[in-house]
Amino acid sequence: MSFIIISYIVNILVAGVMGSLLFFNLKGKLKERILKVFGENTSGRQILACLYLSIAIFSIIGLFNETYFFKIALFLFPFQILYKTLTLISVKDKSNPVPYFNLAISILHMISVYQIIQSGILI
Repeated sequence: MSFIIISYIVNILVAGVMGSLLFFNLKGKLKERILKVFGENTSGRQILACLYLSIAIFSIIGLFNETYFFKIALFLFPFQILYKTLTLISVKDKSNPVPYFNLAISILHMISVYQIIQSGILI
C-alpha cells in the first residue's frame, strides 16, 4: 500500500503546485520559466491547469478517505498513465521537460496499480 500513498502524495504535490502555477498569472522569473515550458497563458493552458488541480483534489480525497482510497486510485492512476504517456508521443519539442516528468510519474502509478492488483483488492 505504500506506493499507492506515494502516488497520491506525488499527485497532490506535483499536480497541485503545477495547477496553481498555471492557473494564476505569475510575475518574475517563475513566469518566464512557465512560459518557456508551457507557453503563453491561453485557454488551453487554463484547461490544463484545471486538469492538474482536479487530479490534486481527487488525490486528496483518495488519500484521506478510506472508503475511496482504492476506488479513486483504480480510476485516477490508469487515467494518468494514459494521459501522461500520450504526452511523450504528442509533444514534438523533445527539450520540453514535461513529458519526461510525466513518464516518471506514470512509472510510479504503474507500480501502484500493480500493487493494488497483487493485493487482490479489486472493486
